[in-house]
Amino acid sequence: MITRDAWGIPHVTGASVLEVAREQGRATAQDRSWQLEVERRRAEGTCAELFGASAREWDVLARRALLVDVARRAHAALAPESRAFVDAYVDGVNDVVGGRGGRAVTVTRPWQRWTPLAVFAVQHLLFSRFPGKLWQHHVASVLGDDAAEALDVLRTEGLPGGSNAVAVAGSLTASGLPIVAGDPHRVIEAPGCYAQVRLTCTDPEDPFDVAGLTFAGVPGVQHFGHAGSVAWGVTNAVADDEDVYAEELVRHRGAVIARGATGWEPVARRFEVVRVRTAEDVYDAVPVEVLVTERGPVVTGGPGRPDTFSLRNPASVLGNLGFDTLLPLLRSRSATDVAAAFAHWVGPVDNLLVADAAGIEHRVVGRVPTRGADGTWTGWVEDLPRRTGEVLVTANDRATDDFARIGDDFAPPHRAHRLTEVVDGLVAAGPVTPEALGGALADDRQVAGEALLDLAATLVDLSPPATVLRDRLLAWDRRMAVDSVEAALFATVRAAVVEAYATAPALAGVDASPFGELYAPWFDLRGRLRLALPTLLSAQKAFGVDPLQAVADALEVVAHAPEPAPWGSAHVVVPLTAAQQFGLAAPDGHAPPWPPVAGDDDCVLATRALGGTGACVHGPVARFVWDLAGDSRWVVPLGASGDPASPHHHDQQAAWAAGRTIPLEDR
Repeated sequence: MITRDAWGIPHVTGASVLEVAREQGRATAQDRSWQLEVERRRAEGTCAELFGASAREWDVLARRALLVDVARRAHAALAPESRAFVDAYVDGVNDVVGGRGGRAVTVTRPWQRWTPLAVFAVQHLLFSRFPGKLWQHHVASVLGDDAAEALDVLRTEGLPGGSNAVAVAGSLTASGLPIVAGDPHRVIEAPGCYAQVRLTCTDPEDPFDVAGLTFAGVPGVQHFGHAGSVAWGVTNAVADDEDVYAEELVRHRGAVIARGATGWEPVARRFEVVRVRTAEDVYDAVPVEVLVTERGPVVTGGPGRPDTFSLRNPASVLGNLGFDTLLPLLRSRSATDVAAAFAHWVGPVDNLLVADAAGIEHRVVGRVPTRGADGTWTGWVEDLPRRTGEVLVTANDRATDDFARIGDDFAPPHRAHRLTEVVDGLVAAGPVTPEALGGALADDRQVAGEALLDLAATLVDLSPPATVLRDRLLAWDRRMAVDSVEAALFATVRAAVVEAYATAPALAGVDASPFGELYAPWFDLRGRLRLALPTLLSAQKAFGVDPLQAVADALEVVAHAPEPAPWGSAHVVVPLTAAQQFGLAAPDGHAPPWPPVAGDDDCVLATRALGGTGACVHGPVARFVWDLAGDSRWVVPLGASGDPASPHHHDQQAAWAAGRTIPLEDR
């Protein structure tokens, strides 16, 4: 049975776990049928059949990365009960696809049993370490001997901005029970990647009642859930769980071979065809050579090309996407149960915050490879980091020294430090409430910008207009609020400082992707410089740029330009439809409103705009507050429905943009 609350969020009830799964599939297809069609095509590498040449690059990557192959293997390897759960979900999707769901939908063919696993793989193919490692290889090839210094200065998790999660023990809350809150950050899509759902099984032998967030097209709830007596949420742990290998491939006697550690090795090869729409019912056939070396599938380049890299990740090595986690999560009653469920997790490697009446805990979950001296994978890190406490915060950062066991390249610490500061303030002011903890996630104070302002304070011999601007910024409250002109001035000054570094001769050639537009966000030099600005400004002429002179010049330029409008006039959210993600215009009536939004790259509310100002396409794709005492809340950037004509298409947008949440009903 499917019922819906006042926000159109589905509450799925079934007399058995398989009935719950099937009804969840039906509910998802009713709400997100077009999105499911697009996600299936992303997984199968057939988007260009719909979107034309602009989607060809993605389709080629999906084929070369073996998304369907891994999904098939992972589905076949599932425990029988897990496989039946996934299959029942697919049956529910296909009930609607086949016209038995009571609503008209636009799809071309049914889902396969393995499709949810492939959809899950799509969500993490580029949400991973390998694009950043390609960027590191590119920097090394361009800068040569100077690359190590540059990479050390620009060290970061990848794209600016990131997720936050916080858990507060019951000893510090108004109810006496713990609270877990968080806000995963990704590209903001229309419809959103996460769907809110409540799943209830009334089987007396197997009861559960779980509310949470799920990827549209994936059964159960994965990263964020509330099961009544236990709740959990995650952030990406930014572990070093993938490798890319520079490959030397040559054609030899009708085959392809690769240079390995001990000589030439055979390469598995097959050909596939990507159909590219060129006009109505007219398609070009583009052949794709799928190559797999001993190290992994070749994702860029090819025989005789210098930009050839293969990818190795735990999911493809193990043939496992972690779906044996899903059913145990629904059945969890305690933090111990949740931890046992996540013992099946593969990737991405996550920071798990979990709470029950006994307390709160942070543990890293997933598979991180161990490596030999030559880089060969030798096994898996067994002793993953764990910690307890009364307040636990994670923001993609190096939370403890133990994180050295899982990687060496994490998010800068300022978001975690600021969120900790805000939560500590709530604790000091009195018992923490769910509403207040949710509000902490919307904190818009610019903390990393202090390095720039500290330098500005030391400057002398500025022109009178630049002096006025400098003093105005020093008096600013540091909030990237939508109504703040000073926030816009700061962003403009920062952009000018970043430009001084981006145009430095020492970085010539770095700001370009040799691997195509698909990887361009990871090769955004200005974005990386913006995030690394505190380090750059504290260094002695990094890349030959005098930081004092760069700040002085920026102040002079901005002081003599027209004053910008308040931050929110340009810093607006642009949820991207599937067409827009492939570089096309949104279909008529499909683009939701573009509201102003607070925050910035370096805030807890990490809303990232292209170029540092303007259209914001990256930010919190959900916000949740799980209160074990029952006052839980959540919100997504748009709404429960993917249908632009539905009243629930973007009815949550105003609350989300204002940093608020809506009540989780009946919890």
